Amino acid sequence: MKGTITLLSIAAALSLAPLSVAGANPSTVQPQPAPTAEAAPAPDPSAQPRADASDPVSGNTRLAALVPAGMTTREACTGFKDVSECSAALHVAQNLNIAFPDVRERVVGGQTLEAAVHALKPSANASIEVHRAQQQASEDLRPVG
Repeated sequence: MKGTITLLSIAAALSLAPLSVAGANPSTVQPQPAPTAEAAPAPDPSAQPRADASDPVSGNTRLAALVPAGMTTREACTGFKDVSECSAALHVAQNLNIAFPDVRERVVGGQTLEAAVHALKPSANASIEVHRAQQQASEDLRPVG
């Protein structure tokens, strides 16, 4: 409480300081232009996705760590039926060293993740790899805390 009062006292003193200077010698004080609404353009909400609790894509750092360079998490997950499917596809691509855009193209195009893995990495056991990726995705989407 004492710290708050001190802080408020300092803020009040600083806000009154220009008034005391202005009264002392008006010829040396330069008027400050009033801030205008055009000084700082408002950020475009469509340019930067919001990170809030209702949006499991934006702000998910575990998911963002898997997204290839040059791509946002939102871009990576566009077209998937849900975030869990996107996260599993990201994990499959990372686990098997497959290009994520190739996995994404196949899954968004209608293939199952297992079929995409089989087509892109025939030597892998697709069902085991997809199961592992789905478990990792479940961990990614688990709430922190």
